[in-house]
Amino acid sequence: MEPASALPNTSSNGSGAGSAPHSPAATGLILLAALSVLLATLLGNALVVVAISTSRALQAPQNLFLVSLASADILVAVLVLPFSLANEVMGYWYFGGLWCSLYLALDVLLCTASIGHLCAISLDRYWAVTRAARLNLRRSPRRVRAMIGFVLAVVMGAFVLCWFPFFFTYSLGALCGQGCRVSKPLFNFFFWIGYCNSSVNPLIYTLFNRDFRAAFRRLLAVPHRQRS
Repeated sequence: MEPASALPNTSSNGSGAGSAPHSPAATGLILLAALSVLLATLLGNALVVVAISTSRALQAPQNLFLVSLASADILVAVLVLPFSLANEVMGYWYFGGLWCSLYLALDVLLCTASIGHLCAISLDRYWAVTRAARLNLRRSPRRVRAMIGFVLAVVMGAFVLCWFPFFFTYSLGALCGQGCRVSKPLFNFFFWIGYCNSSVNPLIYTLFNRDFRAAFRRLLAVPHRQRS
């Protein structure tokens, strides 16, 4: 979560309502970007859950990790992102002290759960590749290393890109004090980049899988293109 100086202002409904924290143009851009992240998170992860639930080819035990991850990300989109957006646009916390405490707890809990699922899925796929390689002698060591290097570069690359700026600046402010803290707008930008991880997870863990692509085409009524 954000450091103490950037936590939601729970003073009162009217205490911070006198002046908007952003210009109308900036507010419009923030709304557009944040709502895009929210809708992508909600729809993308819901599509993953429905695809696994309705496709027999996807109902393998390892895909339960994806259902659990998608469920955590859906809860982020429903219980966290709307209130984070309202706090950012309004410049103060409107929803009372009790919900502020619950909101902060849910934010930490659900985002941590999402990160934990990423670690579990990465280990599961690493073991799946290495164990399959041991059983299939036709795969050369070079090919195996390339496969492993590539669910790890994609998985860890997306994770680091989304979460490293937030955790780095948060830790820097805690270690160095006020002198090392970045500006509040930049910190808020890093804060929302972390949320983007919940919206890109469905892309990372499904689009490289042929069964998922077929299930998505069926659910979205997209015709399958035959290769010539």
